[in-house]
Amino acid sequence: MVDAAPQVRECATALPIPGEHAPAGHILEFDQVHFAYPSSEGEVLDGITLRMHPGSKTAVVGPSGSGKTTVARLALRFWDPTHGTIRLDGQDIRRYGLSDLRSLIGVVAQDTYLFNGTIRGNLLLARPGASDTEIRQALEQAQLAGFIEQLPDGLETWIGEQGLRLSGGERQRLAIARVLLKDAPLLILDEATANLDPLTEQAVLDALDVLMQGRTTLMMTHRLVALERMDEILVLDRGRIRERGTHDQLLMKDSFYRRMFDVQNGMLVLP
Repeated sequence: MVDAAPQVRECATALPIPGEHAPAGHILEFDQVHFAYPSSEGEVLDGITLRMHPGSKTAVVGPSGSGKTTVARLALRFWDPTHGTIRLDGQDIRRYGLSDLRSLIGVVAQDTYLFNGTIRGNLLLARPGASDTEIRQALEQAQLAGFIEQLPDGLETWIGEQGLRLSGGERQRLAIARVLLKDAPLLILDEATANLDPLTEQAVLDALDVLMQGRTTLMMTHRLVALERMDEILVLDRGRIRERGTHDQLLMKDSFYRRMFDVQNGMLVLP
């Protein structure tokens, strides 16, 4: 691992993040982005173009393998596009330092990593200097404060490797609290409610509503739930944007999105 070449390289003369504390927020855009993994025979993404304005909410939906998670990984610069450009505030993100870029982005993923430590320790990864008041506020917003108050050791409760002592919904709400504590202006949700039962999913969605307020949000999901809250929905199919529009616009026509929606709601049975 030490000898392995990194997938991305730091810019030798990195630019400062422009307007980091500006109230207007940041603009994130993909301009004709193509991507293929080194071991892949074909492109995973083919000409992805989107523009996210400050405070906007964009969902990227599609079946498994359509390229949704790859979009998230490219925005975080785990990889660089094969062709095309990803820009933050008009500048190629490759011109920024990796730590500066990632400091602006909060992530809630399907499998958020939790360490074998206390609840407090896992939260402080987001902001080591956070006060108890700030921690408590984040937990309340993530709808987790009541649960923690009932624990004998409260914030000092050990959660086990990968948070195995917590339920799936509790793990996700802890991840949400951690991102709230980080207070980053850009937010990526990558299948954040996958594998949750309907009641738990609704509780997590309510917590995510709080998290999305005032943040530019990019949500990846194959579950077409609560997408009427999104400003724009991109429907990916085999790495290409097949359709785009709002939830209502896409349901009004005989669209791929409409068929996905009907299948998930039991209105259509595929042969």
